Amino acid sequence: MELLQSEPEMSIADMTDRLGVSAATVRRDLNNLSNQGLIQRLRGGATISHPLGIEPSWGERNRENIDKKRAIVRMALDAVEDGQVVALDVGTTTLELARLLQMRSDLMVFTASVPISETLAMGRPTVYLVGGRVRPREMGVVGPLARDIIGRFHYDVFFLAAAGWSLEQGLMDFSIEDVEIKQAFMNSSNQVIALVDSTKYGKTSLMSIAPLEEIDMVITDDQLPNAVRDQVSEVTTLRVAELGNGERGLG
Repeated sequence: MELLQSEPEMSIADMTDRLGVSAATVRRDLNNLSNQGLIQRLRGGATISHPLGIEPSWGERNRENIDKKRAIVRMALDAVEDGQVVALDVGTTTLELARLLQMRSDLMVFTASVPISETLAMGRPTVYLVGGRVRPREMGVVGPLARDIIGRFHYDVFFLAAAGWSLEQGLMDFSIEDVEIKQAFMNSSNQVIALVDSTKYGKTSLMSIAPLEEIDMVITDDQLPNAVRDQVSEVTTLRVAELGNGERGLG
């Protein structure tokens, strides 16, 4: 548990080396911890589980799965066209996308994220930060004022972030207030694209954002099992970003 607190996702091989025990011992202990709800088993490893009402810190999430996030946002750039009005959700993956959009002078970007607005403001896009109350943990703007402002405009594409996703439960997140903002952007957008890495698949969070059927496209990474890819592609457009140089699309 101490290892997973410091590195929220680890492989069995890493744990075996760090703990100096056999892989069989690690698997047995991981199964016990999983049965107690303390961790979540992944293919070949594990990740720490948080109670549904506790949101992991921004810093913790920002350090996780950087290679996956960057592969996903590189593919997401294909969906951004010159002259569009783009909405970016609060989140660490969408922050990576904002960094790639910094030098695009041909975009108008709306966001409820203070860090994303600061990142974009250092570049060339026209940036609008919606008004409202700021959540200290996430530095995201929430509340009825923010929802009202979002509803006054229309957006070509909204890039959505989530804490967890699955076929059965759709897209989920920790904060009730954040989910209201996400849904407001979705209701005013021509296209909704979810940017969710494979480690979030199967994770349950406090509140549902939307079923996958209501999402125009899901972009994830190539660590998602093939069987799950096939199932997801039956209900929405799925694009898979390879962690190497290539990419492939389904659905």
